[in-house]
Formats: sequence, C-alpha cells, structure tokens
Amino acid sequence: MNETLTNFRQAVAGSADLQEKVKAGADLVALGKENGFEFTQEELETGWEELQKSDEELTDFELDVVSGGTRSRGGC
Repeated sequence: MNETLTNFRQAVAGSADLQEKVKAGADLVALGKENGFEFTQEELETGWEELQKSDEELTDFELDVVSGGTRSRGGC
C-alpha cells in the first residue's frame, strides 16, 4: 500500500468524524483529497487488494465497515 493511503488509513482510524463520513458512504478519493491525501480510485482499489492479501490486520473500524457494522464489540 502506498504511503499516502497508509497515512489516510491512519487518519480515518484516529478520527470519529472521518469514520462517520466513511460509514455514510463518502467518496473515499474525494474525502482523502479534502483532508490532504491525494490518491486515485485505482490506487485505492489496489491498496485494498494488497491489504487483504497481507498479514496486516484490519482496524476495528475497517472490520465494522466490511461486515456492515454488525461486528460485536464484546468478547463473545
């Protein structure tokens, strides 16, 4: 994953405001640009594919988004 996408991912992970915008269906390329992260849709898709193939774990927020927000936060 390129450095810009990694930085955007970290920004989203650390911002409830950005997380709400992502959950609401914001265009991620536009959202990134609004927040100082320039990347294309193709770079975003390639980065997501690379992330899925890597050993790196998704953040809790990313897991919630992927699962449709139904992931349990409890220990069970």
